[in-house]
Amino acid sequence: MTRPRTPSARLRTGVPALVVVALLAVILAKGDYRANFFSGGGFALGALVAAIALGVVVTYRGSGVVNLAGAAVAMYAAYVYADLRAHGDLFLPPLPNPLAPIEGLVHLAGDDSFAVPHWPTSVSFGTAMGFWPALVLALVFCALFGLVLHVAVFRPLRHAPVLAKVVASVGVLLFLQAVVVRRFSTTTQVVGPLPFVDKTQVDLGLFKITQEQLFVVCLVLVLAVALWALFGRSRFGLAVRAAAENEKGATVLGFSADRLAAATWVLSTVVTGLLGIFVASVNSAVDPNTMPALIVPAVTAALVGGFTSFGWTTLAAFGLGMQVSLVTFLGANESWFPKAGGLPVPGVDLLVPLVVIVAVLALRGQSLPTRGVLGPGRLPFSPSARPWALRYGGPGLAVVALIPGVFFLSPAMRDGLTNTLTGIVICLSIVVLTGFIGQISLAQTSFAGLSAYTVASLSTHHGWPFPLPILAGAAVAVVAGVLVALPALRVRGVHLAIATLAFAVAVDKVVFANSWINGGFDGATVTTPDLLRSQDTATHEFLGVTIGDGTQPNPLTLVFCLVVVVALGYLVANLRRSLTGRQMLAIRSNERAAAAAGVNVAAVKVLAFGVSAFIAGVGGAVIAYRTGNVTPDKFLYDKSLMFFAFAYLGGIASVTGAVTGGLLVGGGLGFTVLNQVFGLPDEFVLLLGGLGLVVTAVLNPEGVAGKARTDLLALRRRLRPPAPADPPTSTDSATMADSSTPAEPLIPADTATPTTGPTPTVPSAAPTPNAAPTPNAAPTPVASGSAAGSHVSGSAGATPAVAGEAR
Repeated sequence: MTRPRTPSARLRTGVPALVVVALLAVILAKGDYRANFFSGGGFALGALVAAIALGVVVTYRGSGVVNLAGAAVAMYAAYVYADLRAHGDLFLPPLPNPLAPIEGLVHLAGDDSFAVPHWPTSVSFGTAMGFWPALVLALVFCALFGLVLHVAVFRPLRHAPVLAKVVASVGVLLFLQAVVVRRFSTTTQVVGPLPFVDKTQVDLGLFKITQEQLFVVCLVLVLAVALWALFGRSRFGLAVRAAAENEKGATVLGFSADRLAAATWVLSTVVTGLLGIFVASVNSAVDPNTMPALIVPAVTAALVGGFTSFGWTTLAAFGLGMQVSLVTFLGANESWFPKAGGLPVPGVDLLVPLVVIVAVLALRGQSLPTRGVLGPGRLPFSPSARPWALRYGGPGLAVVALIPGVFFLSPAMRDGLTNTLTGIVICLSIVVLTGFIGQISLAQTSFAGLSAYTVASLSTHHGWPFPLPILAGAAVAVVAGVLVALPALRVRGVHLAIATLAFAVAVDKVVFANSWINGGFDGATVTTPDLLRSQDTATHEFLGVTIGDGTQPNPLTLVFCLVVVVALGYLVANLRRSLTGRQMLAIRSNERAAAAAGVNVAAVKVLAFGVSAFIAGVGGAVIAYRTGNVTPDKFLYDKSLMFFAFAYLGGIASVTGAVTGGLLVGGGLGFTVLNQVFGLPDEFVLLLGGLGLVVTAVLNPEGVAGKARTDLLALRRRLRPPAPADPPTSTDSATMADSSTPAEPLIPADTATPTTGPTPTVPSAAPTPNAAPTPNAAPTPVASGSAAGSHVSGSAGATPAVAGEAR
């Protein structure tokens, strides 16, 4: 029985509908608006966005994954098709050769002629292919690739938390982009036309459109209807819906959730790849940047459709695609359009998906769909820093970085260490937001960029002395972070990731691409103190010690970055040990239980976003002072994805994980060693980052630092001598049923058990067996900081504690 809709629900649905109808009425009433909105290019773009969005919906309905790599799959399929048609070659991913370190070591020994066998880079099918053979082979590749994605990546993550699935999809996106850039560089590739349609204009009365654009639009509409019929009327669709509602119940009824998920992955990659090929053919070109960025409007359209409705998703996708040409026309012709420096503000068309996302999240809130998975999954463990680590470990690591960096490293290695230090700062901001409170943000470099441009403006144009611009830039980043935090008050997980990704893409185009802000071709100049200028080659005397060797980069720049890293590292470590840090972990574990225990969930979330944005803002200011100028390429949205990848690789829930992630960032010390010693090309940074992110999400969610910590604890347990057993008392002897059978605890760890009182409690990670209950004792709610499905409970007004050492 369908529940009647409440007046508030009708209002939430009716107001947006009235706004959309009013906008359409204005567009239809004005001829210029109508001609630019209903344009062939807008329809073609809307068709591609719709195809990607339909693939996202199909994947979500079958496996519960919001695939952020869907647009990258379309781009990759277009490149496969274009290469087959042009050369008859199927290019292969350029995976690293395991024999390359041997070649590098031999070259270091002085024998440059030594070479190891190389991996094949392509499979040749002879000469250039025709349309149909190339299309069939490309679609077969898409089907196999979809099956590989399911089997190798997302099936192992079937019951993982949302964070792991988002991380894996981001890793696939980065990997596919890196493969294409490595094989074809960033230049545009020519794609042959479709043989059965051409660019002849077709007059449909209301608008004109070419034959090939009309074909693509009709194909998308046919696919949308076919998918609606498949998922709504067929036995397969009913099985998918059953598995989406209750996976365990569907299994009992005889449906294989694994096979259903595999089929939907294959279907989604084929649909997305097919339209990617056709739209690339219509546009006669494909590049590695345009299509992947369409994931933002695509997931926006899927969000409008609730990740279930093919009809609403398709309509929203066409609307988001068609508005681009209209916004471009308005910027060039309307005086009321926002201007900056006398020119139209760029990227306003990318603000539209962001506004739609915020509106949908605000109106629907917690009514967004959630699959009935079998288990809660586990989040990475967040350890609390030991006192000895704060007293001796941090200063020791600082000295280890300081002395070689200032006195012994070569200029290339010194530059790599400086890049590592700035990377650590951005990774620390991700640790606070994602590791401590479980909020997924893909916009950290956007906060850093806003701070960097603030520093450039205040230091150069307003004469602010160092270090005041750093504080002002961080304050601007905090304001932006708090604004982004507002959607997080109602949603979390992948929906928040979508919102932050849309924010990052919009900031790229509206702010960083704005010539009034970015300083033009040379970038925005930063007035840097002479001692901190990275280009300074002077030597300095300090307490009789000479600092500097007359080469760039300036060692004092490294010292400045190191001081900032140490200060922020201690800030994050002490935040984790504080009451606020324990409240963050309680919210990460269970928001409802934390609220019941008296935690102000909204305030703590906003605080986490503010602290995270502050750290990222300080990182952006450090980058600005270090380089002496600010350019947009340092802070684009793909840099946020890369930092997120390396933070997760290092260990997203600890300071040591951030340090490890900083060692892995592009241009950091780790890749500098690989480049200088083993000759690894710079293009492999993104490729290895994406591949490592996928592998880490599947096999080692704790990251490198977390894995090292657990291995060290296991080694200590093996080496520790067993404690002597206490002699049994008479009572113990009387109660033993069988001395050969070890006693088991009455209450397993991390399992909630009811008590005799009215309020349930959760034991800490090391409960005491056979503990006698204390009458009338106020229970203390506990939020386990361990990775294993912890919970929070307790009476209102109590403060949740965190068993951060429970492992």
